Amino acid sequence: MILGIIGLGCGALNALLGIGGGVAVVPALVLCAGFSQKAAQAASLWYVVPTSLFAGLLYTREEDISLRFVAAMVVAALIGVTIGVRLVKRIDQRHLRAIFGAAVILIAVAMIVRTCQGEYTGFHRETNVQYLVLTWTGLAAGFLSSLLGIGGGVIVVPALAMIAGFNQRLAQGMSLFYIVPTALYAAVMYRYHAKITIDAVQTALMIVMGAFGAFIGYQLMRGIPLRELRLLFAAALFGVGILIIVRAMKERRAAPPPDWVI
Repeated sequence: MILGIIGLGCGALNALLGIGGGVAVVPALVLCAGFSQKAAQAASLWYVVPTSLFAGLLYTREEDISLRFVAAMVVAALIGVTIGVRLVKRIDQRHLRAIFGAAVILIAVAMIVRTCQGEYTGFHRETNVQYLVLTWTGLAAGFLSSLLGIGGGVIVVPALAMIAGFNQRLAQGMSLFYIVPTALYAAVMYRYHAKITIDAVQTALMIVMGAFGAFIGYQLMRGIPLRELRLLFAAALFGVGILIIVRAMKERRAAPPPDWVI
């Protein structure tokens, strides 16, 4: 029952905001379902892949999502992951996490202010600028994902909406498709390099319920006007920033806790 509820709720969050769902899946599995940290992270990655793909396909019913744009982000993300893996042991992640958390909060505030002022424009008519934004966004998302365990949607959606000028729904849909290959790559790395296995039955249950949740979240998203959807995303982003800072503070006070995939 607990796994079904987690799968349903996180699937709805995934489709509603386009941020994957790991921010809720991993803590829920650890605190409510008794998973170990590594098992929760591995299960979260396998859970996110099909639920994000299903939610992304639902988005294509209303938004014209360019797979070329998504591919540009994914290729850049793989480069970012490679760089992050090489630097992970050389950088104090506690300080970097706190700085990133503060930056996420500032981005959320900027989204709220710009939305309220009606100044949400961007360079949506300049294809070359869009590709430039997509490339650097993918690079940054891949780098921070591997370095800090931060999900790509937290970076991808604000960048696409605020800089590249995509509307909020399109930005979220592209984020969902971006998450699929990057999460799959990480899941395979967990399985074959870190040797972390998952319970296939439990994960399958979460995926099935996650698909129902994704459909519910998608229907909720369709009923929310773009302006209000952007504000809702910004509010969730603000909460993620607070969570990141709290984690960094806890790491300074005690022994570093296991990383949670956000």
